[in-house]
Amino acid sequence: MDPVLDLSRLLSPRSVAIVGASSNLDSISGRPLKLLRRLGFRGALYPVNPGRREIGGLPCWPDVASLPETPDVVLVGVRADLVEAVVDQCVARGVLFAVIFSSGFAESDDPGSQRRLVEKAAAGGMRLLGPNCQGLVNLKDRVPLSFSASLDTDALRDGSVAYVSQSGAFGFASYAMAADQGVGFRYVVTTGNQADLDVLDFARHFVTDPEVRLLVLYLEGLNRGEAFFDLLDEASRRDLPVAILKAGRSATAREAAKSHTAALTGDRAAWAAVMAQHRVIAIDDADDIVDMGRVFSLGTVPAGNRVAVLTTSGGGGILMADQCDDQGLAVPLFSEALQARLAPYLPAFGSTRNPVDMTAQVINDPEGFPACLDAVLSSDEADMVVVVLSMITGQAGRKMAEDLARAAERARKPLVCCWMINEEQGGAFLDYLRHRIPLFGSPKRCARALGALHRWSTRSRQPRCALPPAVPALDAFPDRLTEYDAKRLLDLHGVPVTRERLCQTLEEALTAAEEIGYPVALKIMSPDILHKTEARIVALRLKDEEELKNAYGRLLERAALYDERAEIVGVLVQEMVEGGMECMIGMSRDPLFGPMIAVGLGGIYVEVLKDLSLRHAPLTEEMAREMIGELKGYPLLRGVRGEGGRDIAALAEAVAAVSRMACAEPDLLELDVNPLFVLPEGRGVVAADALVVRRQKK
Repeated sequence: MDPVLDLSRLLSPRSVAIVGASSNLDSISGRPLKLLRRLGFRGALYPVNPGRREIGGLPCWPDVASLPETPDVVLVGVRADLVEAVVDQCVARGVLFAVIFSSGFAESDDPGSQRRLVEKAAAGGMRLLGPNCQGLVNLKDRVPLSFSASLDTDALRDGSVAYVSQSGAFGFASYAMAADQGVGFRYVVTTGNQADLDVLDFARHFVTDPEVRLLVLYLEGLNRGEAFFDLLDEASRRDLPVAILKAGRSATAREAAKSHTAALTGDRAAWAAVMAQHRVIAIDDADDIVDMGRVFSLGTVPAGNRVAVLTTSGGGGILMADQCDDQGLAVPLFSEALQARLAPYLPAFGSTRNPVDMTAQVINDPEGFPACLDAVLSSDEADMVVVVLSMITGQAGRKMAEDLARAAERARKPLVCCWMINEEQGGAFLDYLRHRIPLFGSPKRCARALGALHRWSTRSRQPRCALPPAVPALDAFPDRLTEYDAKRLLDLHGVPVTRERLCQTLEEALTAAEEIGYPVALKIMSPDILHKTEARIVALRLKDEEELKNAYGRLLERAALYDERAEIVGVLVQEMVEGGMECMIGMSRDPLFGPMIAVGLGGIYVEVLKDLSLRHAPLTEEMAREMIGELKGYPLLRGVRGEGGRDIAALAEAVAAVSRMACAEPDLLELDVNPLFVLPEGRGVVAADALVVRRQKK
């Protein structure tokens, strides 16, 4: 595991130089100085511009070399062709960090210029943020190292969300939107081209900050898979929620995929599996940054999935209950005792059942709404409380907002509000409330956020399991493996395979069939024909010598017709497995995450329905059991309508064995075990066919 970088002098510098500073403080090159002064930066500021003597009342220096001290951070906003010289000066002065706003590097026609920047900085011990980024802001310490117009306001508030974005424009735009709706941020960082410091460097630093309650990442791509897993492990140990908006998840071209597993477990599926496995909150849109920031900033998690709904609108309460149900949340009927506590404050035409329809009449009793809130917040019959309000306006609206804010201060369980009102009617008290309690305008978004909070709080922490070192066996196999080779490899790694023999002549095949016992299967083995069924070079359930003789020649002829240049290494005689349910286990080596393991029911379930469960290796047998339990076809394995169950424990053992094999064999690129027959409970599993794609030997 790489050490966590100390970025404290970048995030909280004592002195900052601005190279390319402009006297036009509303321009991109003038705004960094304006923002630093507006937010009250207490350190030394050094504008650098050879064409100016003074900017904004501060002395202006001609270059970094002439500065009266070595600044902690240098902000660079000059043309791309001038940046290299600035980096040289920074290195010569011993500057610790440079933030390069300038564009025109890896994203341009001269990617080598970016590499030279990194090499120069590394030689001098300086770290770079950017280029082509919008910098960062430390809102807690009021340090803006950015030119983003989103920071040019007096309404900046700090909070507990750390946000790191690979996109500068999207990062600060989505931050501004979320901050405007009440989300409090501690840090916002945009990494741009990530020539040196990347999103993971900042994320791992923020995980160590005890004041951070939610880490949000906007990712377009990563190239450090192990560092990513280290980050998620550290966040999980600290019980810190991580939300990731992964852009560019659409299916990548998979022309090179030779196995079904690789075709089915592409980029999107791999990311989804890894995030689910490692307790990541997957988000899809900028609105999710707002909503997750709201609920996770509470600092409280629900003890269960029960929601109490208080509403002034019967329809609004029903809609909220429906949305909660869609998210796996329960809106249970309250006990008679709790209903009795609520009843004195509700009119006869209201409802105490849950959703609690207080009706709009609740505004006529100044004690009614606070009493209802207190009843459900103190009750052990609800784990979360949602208040759904309609067009409650004017002084009544202000009073309800104040009651909610006071309740939020003492709440020991999540309390949120869905207030369906326009800004014109509710603007004043909505603005007051949104910075004190999670506030939503949509029941769907409200329920979705609570659902994410509940699922995260109940998802078990699964740190990566350690495996004993294993000696790879693949080196002893040829570059291109046949089914026979693939099953020998599986057998070496503890996966049961069919009884079979590779034969070179008809006489050998007849002898093998007698020894194995009819009926048998006959298959042509060729490393040039990966999918034997398509080539029609498989014969099943051959019940005697005559059928085997007829099939033997016929299959060889078909192989020659399918590919006359195909190398034939032999004919496989294999036992027929009876009484098993077809399943599959697969593996594909993701370029970022490494080995991804898939399990599913075979046949139509995987080919058409794509009923797969996917995880990142390595896996324990317990984790494999969880995968199997996620399958839509799981009831068929468990046994339905009087049929006995299948050996699910043996299937889990096989999945875990394939996982260990994938980790032990770095040259294993793709694997399909299909079909893997799962026999009746207690009788195990057996692999009847397998395909292996390995990295070519050099």
